[in-house]
Amino acid sequence: MDCGNRPNDCLNLAGSDATYESNLGELNDELLILIKIFPDVLPDVFREMLLRFDGKSRLEVVTNELLKNEDTWVKGRWRTAGERPDAFDAMDISHIPEADLFRRSSYKWAVKAALLQEFRTLGKSTVKAVLAEQNHSYTLARSVLQEIASKHWRSSISKFFSRWARRSDNEPEKHSMITWTKIADGHSLPSLKATGDAELDGELHQTILRPLYNEYKAQQEAKDWEIAVQTNQEEAEKADALFECGCCFSATTFERIAECTASTHIICYKCISHSINEALFGQGWVRGIDHGQGLLRCMALSANDNCDGCIPQNATQRAMYQFKKGAHIFTHYESRLTEEALSRAQVPIIRCSVCSYAEAMDLYIPAGTLQYHLDSKHAFRTMFYMILALGSISLLFPYMLLSCLLSDPTIPPIASLFQNALTRLANIQQFPSRFRCRSPACSTLTCTNCSKPWRDPHTCFESEVVELRTTIEAARTAALKRTCPKCGLNFIKDSGCNKLTCVCGYIMCYVCRQGLGPMEGGVGYQHFCQHFRYEVGSCCECQKCDLYRAADEDALVKAAGLKAEKEWRERRGLANVKGQIEKAGAIGRQETIEGKWTPQKVVDWWVRNVFTCSPRPH
Repeated sequence: MDCGNRPNDCLNLAGSDATYESNLGELNDELLILIKIFPDVLPDVFREMLLRFDGKSRLEVVTNELLKNEDTWVKGRWRTAGERPDAFDAMDISHIPEADLFRRSSYKWAVKAALLQEFRTLGKSTVKAVLAEQNHSYTLARSVLQEIASKHWRSSISKFFSRWARRSDNEPEKHSMITWTKIADGHSLPSLKATGDAELDGELHQTILRPLYNEYKAQQEAKDWEIAVQTNQEEAEKADALFECGCCFSATTFERIAECTASTHIICYKCISHSINEALFGQGWVRGIDHGQGLLRCMALSANDNCDGCIPQNATQRAMYQFKKGAHIFTHYESRLTEEALSRAQVPIIRCSVCSYAEAMDLYIPAGTLQYHLDSKHAFRTMFYMILALGSISLLFPYMLLSCLLSDPTIPPIASLFQNALTRLANIQQFPSRFRCRSPACSTLTCTNCSKPWRDPHTCFESEVVELRTTIEAARTAALKRTCPKCGLNFIKDSGCNKLTCVCGYIMCYVCRQGLGPMEGGVGYQHFCQHFRYEVGSCCECQKCDLYRAADEDALVKAAGLKAEKEWRERRGLANVKGQIEKAGAIGRQETIEGKWTPQKVVDWWVRNVFTCSPRPH
């Protein structure tokens, strides 16, 4: 067992539960301070060290040890770029996840009792070891124990006899802490079993019970809506109050129709929904959308010609919200209209790299406060674009002649183009790098230089390949990590057998985490398989752990890496990208010309590559 070169005389365990409980608030406050000082280190390291040093000067000793021997204590437990806290100055205890804090003794006891009741086939020492690894978090520890229990011989037998039942313990409906009570209408409502701790009850309510209630509520609302629509249709038929759709010629009620703006054409909500879906996901965007007004064209069939009217935006919204996933589709529809309008406006904008929010990049810069000069930092690039401009002078004379003879706003004078380009350059270079999205649904902090989420301290243009590799390595390390349930020491086995002895004297199995010491029964090496095998592989005579071989270690590491990579790709919007991760075109201030080429865009592109600006010295 690799515990690092740590002096044994520095160990100072938490002591009694009463002492730990009295110091709980102080421990969490010191944990917050350490997270602010060392943002790249996982909180596991801080919890481990704070429980091992003297309480009088604990914070100072831990800080000094991390500054002097950081690699020795951290042992690869680093945060990835996406896990760093956002704002350190405004951080308090509420910003730290509950799973990273020191937990109350009553919560630990309740979690341990609930998991021991559920996983009776596993030993108490195994449950204790997993709880120590996951900081006594019920949600995290239960998923690990489910994986361990699935490999137990009793679980294999039960799976063989119940393979047709298709029961999954991961489903909330099958959770051991949920009981179902039948109500009058024949349905069953879930309720939680008492755990004896309010914090654990709240965690179970948030993670298990609330999703079940939300699902039941959504199903009930959908059924009620179908009944209401059907009843309204029947009553309208009896009263002869149906209206004919001008597109599909079906009869519908007054509550599910819209009128176009040019005439009295009536369009049903179903046709509006079909037209929006065809415009977004088919080939109807050019024909079905009035790009000047940003509205859906009327799709009524007339004898003379197509109608020139449009469907009002509020009617389109009402129509889409009455169908499944209609709200999401309508948001996508509005975002695409916004993108198109911004592209036509040709206004310098700053975009949120997470959502579709954008705002004008327009700063007030007083005259004479900035000075422009050639970009000497990239001298070769500047020289190349200067030579390119000199070679294109002959093309400027026809343009200057046209701009003088014609009073066309699409052909502005050369001086105006350069003035606008320099103004936009100043806006780009003087605009703050830290940008907060003002969309209520997003509010994400991003960097305007590299378009990545803003993390203090922030480094622009950090290689995404390096970030992905760091994320995968951290996940693989966490998959192999073990924690002593007695002293809380984290470690990884480098070599040797699977019978591990901690510096505090606790003995455990590296594979199943069961305790092997005298306090846990003292089985020792008898816990491992004693049968002779002619070939390397699993024993055919027993289900005991192997002394030297962890059968699923390679598969566990691989699965943890694949899971971390999948989550990273989903966060970055690269779920469908294969192979090398290179988003060269995804930086916020791109150096290419996007969209339709215009004289202003060409000059802007040239000025950005040749000039730079800085505040004028006083």
